Amino acid sequence: MKYLSTILIGVILTAWIFLGLKQLRSAIKEPGWRKLIRLLAATFICVGATGFFGTALIAIGGFKQLPSSFEWPIGRAEGVVLTKDSYFIVPHTPSGRVQIYDTNWKFLRGWNVDAGGGTFTLHITETNRIHVETARGHTHYVFDLSGKLLSSETYSLTAYLALPKEGHAYSVPTPIWLWVFTSPFYSWLAAAAGLGLVILDRTTKQKTDHV
Repeated sequence: MKYLSTILIGVILTAWIFLGLKQLRSAIKEPGWRKLIRLLAATFICVGATGFFGTALIAIGGFKQLPSSFEWPIGRAEGVVLTKDSYFIVPHTPSGRVQIYDTNWKFLRGWNVDAGGGTFTLHITETNRIHVETARGHTHYVFDLSGKLLSSETYSLTAYLALPKEGHAYSVPTPIWLWVFTSPFYSWLAAAAGLGLVILDRTTKQKTDHV
C-alpha cells in the first residue's frame, strides 16, 4: 500500500509540474504583462505542488535516505518539548519528521518517523529518551537524541486517545520563502494562486481576442 501511495503521489506531482512547465513555456511567446502573469503562474503552481506532494512523499517514507543533517522547513509547530538542557524537540507531522534544535534555535539533526502520513505526538523522559506515538498504525517508538530507534511496539487506539497532550507551540525560525513547505495550507494557497493567474490570463486573452 505504501508503494502504491508513493507512485500515485509521484504521478500527481508530475502532472502538476507539467502544468506549471507548460505555463512557463507558453510565457516565452507572450509580450509584456501577460508574460509576467504566466511566469508567476508557473512558479506558484510548481512550488505549491512540490510543497504539498513533496511533503506527502516525505511523510509516507518516500525519501528515507534523507541525511540527519537535512532540515525540513518547520514554521509553526505544535507539541514541542524541551530536554533537561533546554534543547527543542520539534515534531512536524506534515513531513513526518522529528527535528532537534539547540537553545538558540540552531538546527542539530532530524529524522523521519514511520507514522503512515498521519499525526503523532511525542514526549521526552528524564533520561532523554524521545517517545513517539502515532495515530496511524498505533505504534510507540522510542528514540535517543541522535535519532537512533531503540524500540517500537503497537498499542490500541483507546490508549492513543488517552495519551496526554504535552508540549507547547513555537514558531521555528524559517525563511519566508520556505513557508510554502511548512504546511499543506500554504502549499495549496500557492498552487491556487497559480491556477487563479492561469484563469486570469485566459479570461483577459479571450476579451482581447474579441476586441
